[in-house]
Amino acid sequence: MSTAEEQAIEEARQQIRALVEEIGVLARNNMAEADFFRGLLDRVLEAMGAVAGLVWLVGEQGRVEPICHAGMQATGLSDVPESQEAHGRLVQTLMGNPTGLLVPPRATLTAADGKPAAENPTDLIVVAAPLDRAGSRAGLIEVFHQPNAPDVERGYLAFLEQVSAVANGYLERRQLVTLDSQQTALAQVDRFSRAVHESLDPVATAFVLANEARRIIGCDRVSVLVKRRRKLRLEAVSGQESIERRATAVQAIEALVRVVAKAGDPLWHPDPAQELPPQIEEELEHYIDESHATALAIIPLEKPRPTPVVKPGGVDAVAVAKAEAAPRQAPEPIGALVAEWFSSSTFDGGKRPRVELVAEHGKVAIANALVHTSLPFYGVLNLLGKSRMLTTARNLPRTILAALATVAAILALVLVPADLRLEGKGTLEPVHRRDVFAEIQGVVERLEPGLEHGAEVKEGQLLATLRNTDLEVALSDVLGRKASSEEQLVSTRRALLEDHKISADEKIRMAGRAAQLQREIESLEEQRKLYEMKKKDLLVRSPIDGVIVTWQVRDRLILRPVEQGQVLMSIADKTGPWELEVHMPDDRVGHINRAAAEAKQAGRELEVDYIVATDPGTRHRGDVKEIHEQAEVRGEQGNTVLVRVTIDPKRHEKEELGAGATVTARINCGSRPLGYVWFHDVLSFIQAQVFFRLW
Repeated sequence: MSTAEEQAIEEARQQIRALVEEIGVLARNNMAEADFFRGLLDRVLEAMGAVAGLVWLVGEQGRVEPICHAGMQATGLSDVPESQEAHGRLVQTLMGNPTGLLVPPRATLTAADGKPAAENPTDLIVVAAPLDRAGSRAGLIEVFHQPNAPDVERGYLAFLEQVSAVANGYLERRQLVTLDSQQTALAQVDRFSRAVHESLDPVATAFVLANEARRIIGCDRVSVLVKRRRKLRLEAVSGQESIERRATAVQAIEALVRVVAKAGDPLWHPDPAQELPPQIEEELEHYIDESHATALAIIPLEKPRPTPVVKPGGVDAVAVAKAEAAPRQAPEPIGALVAEWFSSSTFDGGKRPRVELVAEHGKVAIANALVHTSLPFYGVLNLLGKSRMLTTARNLPRTILAALATVAAILALVLVPADLRLEGKGTLEPVHRRDVFAEIQGVVERLEPGLEHGAEVKEGQLLATLRNTDLEVALSDVLGRKASSEEQLVSTRRALLEDHKISADEKIRMAGRAAQLQREIESLEEQRKLYEMKKKDLLVRSPIDGVIVTWQVRDRLILRPVEQGQVLMSIADKTGPWELEVHMPDDRVGHINRAAAEAKQAGRELEVDYIVATDPGTRHRGDVKEIHEQAEVRGEQGNTVLVRVTIDPKRHEKEELGAGATVTARINCGSRPLGYVWFHDVLSFIQAQVFFRLW
């Protein structure tokens, strides 16, 4: 062999090694089987200079199927159906061969008994190498090549077997990854199954189902609805501890699931092949607008059908018949599972099987929980079941002690008397207090010196002076008209006395004019007196002796226009008697009226204890003087009734007696059981909001 031939052979070997190494790099990458074998086949055909090639793999059903091919038109197999059948038998035979094999053109392979098993229907040599995975046959690499020298053909086979060894390593690694993922999935499903069947409370089961199903499905959110009082109600949403019933999204998903459950079929959206009824489509659009989900699956959860009972002699035929018989009417769903995606709009990657798997487990768990909680006297039985822990020998003394303490507390609440004292907020006010009103419209022109909050004033003392321009104009007009009329009257009388040439008719006319002017003068004088009286109303005087209790009198009044009847300031007689104005909530007035009637029959006053905000450490006493008959609305306190309480001002320090000081008063409404005294507000609420609605 010459040096050139040796060099060419060495270059071919290096090229083959490079291709094998390149295929090895492909095998070490985490590629899909189709992509890996496509790259492998292309490189094999290039290295061998082959005409065509196929890669066969055993499918899930045990059938041998091609995963990729190249150049098959050049083999002529697609032209004749008989050739395709013959090639199929050849592939089956090669799959059963323990090693790789060379099949010459038009050659026949014989079986172990010497009978023909398969033949090569082409004019090309077939080079085949099997693919194994974990000791079992996984597929076949088949290459079609032009016939060549026997040594070269054996080289083809050796190369293909080497490539097949690399592919075997890839398949084994893929199998390990698949087994690992399957094991992880099985562990997740096992953990999910244990968790979802752990509780027999429907709400707790729904909560576990929503959160665990989200991990199994791999979606963004899972919601679970459970049938309550013949209606499907949202009970759990993955990642949320509570549900806001008034939320529009909650109402929208409940409305959508109810119409889907009424139809009875699962809803997969989007699904171009599924035509939705108008009712479902309308609710679906409404919910998608609220949730912004790009894909969702709604699976109604029906009550599982009974499982046939296995008896010692075999399966119960009657139970089998009942299980397989069609229901008389369509069963109503006991719940629903809603899976949502916000970034995906397809159900590929095994999403549908995972949703259906979770739904199967979920319907069994929810059905068991609903059956358990619907048992007669479930609440009592559940309480008794929990009480077993309390009656064990270790905890029995504590249980007895706690029971005795509870009974003693209940007896104390029922039998021990206590004073029912109803509390209300109020103010401390002097009995004699008056508001100073503006008796006429005008502008406050002047306030007397020293007029400020806390200033002492006397009855009739001038406090302020108003100015009314309209009154001044009217008074000036009256005075002017009166003066003009008086001048005309004087002139008319003088004419009657001095002019003797006036006719009798003219004298009569002038006498009548004089009388008219006299009447006008008298009328204008009356108007003047009235205006003068109104002018006196511009002087604001104190109605009583007392102290000004209005803040910032000057800032509020000086040069300010006022209307007739407007309150300018308030004056209180702090030296006289004082009283409390207590605003008691109207729902407590019944107790106060009854206590007042009982006190009146007993010839005594209804007692009141109170404290002043300025001295909360000192308790004072008073008597109820008057209870108003009409309730009034007072801000945040709501409807209140005014209760007037007389007090003794001598028991207060002078600094405490401030008009409007806040007080907290408690009216003694007699003796009642201790439990009623403590919880009368709760009992009133129950009577008004619960018992009244039941009657």
